Amino acid sequence: MAKIYFNSRDELIAVDFDLVAVIQADGNYTRLIYSNKREVTLSMGISKVSEVLQRRHAASNHFLRIGRSTIINHAYLERIDVQRQFIVLADDKGNEIRVKASKQVLKSYKTALLNGAQGGNG
Repeated sequence: MAKIYFNSRDELIAVDFDLVAVIQADGNYTRLIYSNKREVTLSMGISKVSEVLQRRHAASNHFLRIGRSTIINHAYLERIDVQRQFIVLADDKGNEIRVKASKQVLKSYKTALLNGAQGGNG
């Protein structure tokens, strides 16, 4: 995917969302966490970032909102731990990011994945 450019008064930030594992709200800002754990902060709220993603990244639905303040890139999903309330996102270089989420969200996500994909038992 081509990079998406975010412009503010003082800077221009180029983002390749294929490499972004987590998007988190941080007040009026949004933190993008890449799979290698590098972070970039955008000076706009998560709703605005989500709108841009939907318009520009509509071809792939890799991004899933798992709470008011968190969007994950489903392409990096490695594990859902309902009991301990987190998701592990990982890349092919061994980088892991743990993201907290409610049990209800995790159960729903797990069920949706199992219903939509052929796979192992769970």
